Amino acid sequence: MTESFPVPARDQTPLRRVNELSVLAVLRDGAPRSLREVSHATGLSWRTTQVVAEGLGTHGWLAETEAASEIAGRKAVGRPARRYRFRAEAGHVVGLDIGVHRVQVLVADLAAEVVGSGSAMVSPRDPAPDRLAAAQGALNAALAEARLAPADIWAAAMGTSGIVGPDGTVTTSALLPGWNGLNPGKLISPSLHCDVEVANDANLAALGERWRGHGAKTVIYVLVGTRLGAGLIIDGRLHRGAAGAAGEIGALRGAGWPDAAERLATTDIGEGAAGDRDHAAHRVFAAARAGNQAARAAVDRFAADIAHGIAAMVLTIDPELVVLGGGFSHAADLLLPRLGAELAGTCPHLPLLKASALGDDVVALGALRLALDAVDQRLTELGSAEPLTAAAIRGL
Repeated sequence: MTESFPVPARDQTPLRRVNELSVLAVLRDGAPRSLREVSHATGLSWRTTQVVAEGLGTHGWLAETEAASEIAGRKAVGRPARRYRFRAEAGHVVGLDIGVHRVQVLVADLAAEVVGSGSAMVSPRDPAPDRLAAAQGALNAALAEARLAPADIWAAAMGTSGIVGPDGTVTTSALLPGWNGLNPGKLISPSLHCDVEVANDANLAALGERWRGHGAKTVIYVLVGTRLGAGLIIDGRLHRGAAGAAGEIGALRGAGWPDAAERLATTDIGEGAAGDRDHAAHRVFAAARAGNQAARAAVDRFAADIAHGIAAMVLTIDPELVVLGGGFSHAADLLLPRLGAELAGTCPHLPLLKASALGDDVVALGALRLALDAVDQRLTELGSAEPLTAAAIRGL
């Protein structure tokens, strides 16, 4: 006769976490829903949905709202259905763009609604401490506008020029004085009481464009201005490379990128001195639109120069879309047709070519998306035995 022993109860904590994340996923991006609607969307029983929703409410993720009949102004018949909404205001994230001429900060809630912003003008010659002080001032202004304290921020990300290593250290920066070897995220993070992830600005521009602009699964975002850079989205994911140097086509001298903007800006269009390189390039574009032959030839040459680098990336990853952004994106009407003609002669598959839909906000928006992704990652990686609380997600 076989002796039987009691079987220990199966640990239900992993299943509970799966159920919690399923309910959050349904409610996070939509309007308030009844328990029955959430049950139908998740496939959970009504009773399980109720237990999970009540638990998420206790931890601050959900809030009950008015019943549908009350919202419509009708008198409820019987017990009104319980409805829940995601509390996007439970936490916030910060996105920073540390540029050559301007720093920008955006603060958003967990539903990605921007609730505060700040910016400051800086000089290309400003040393690192001054640039960081300007970023801190813009951050303080954004938090004040949002009526938030640093402790309310769950995650933050920063975009900056240069090659950014996996640990957030800027290994190479030709534009920002004192930036080489610096980890600007570590210098800002104490004032937020959370880590600040640092990424190349072109990479974050690509992420922002994929999120809020021209959505496509595989994208090359080209920052076109007095400097050239590129960010890559491959199969829906930001591709930074092993050392953060993906897309640095400008390092290839034969690609024509290093001196392209200089050649454009120094074109003699018969109008005398034009000030700095950015202003000079704008005058060349304006003259090309007006029919100036020297200016048109300069724009042709500039498009051919940047097409070499773009073609190399297009032939490598075969994207659906190439987005033109940066300081010269205002000249997309001149550049896109020329780029299309250049690429058509080289690439078997010509991707769509579009101007950025997000303008100057694209890097800061990409930083917001990266910070929100960090929150999402913490949600999914939190140990199932640990309660799903705000403190746990913030890592406190």
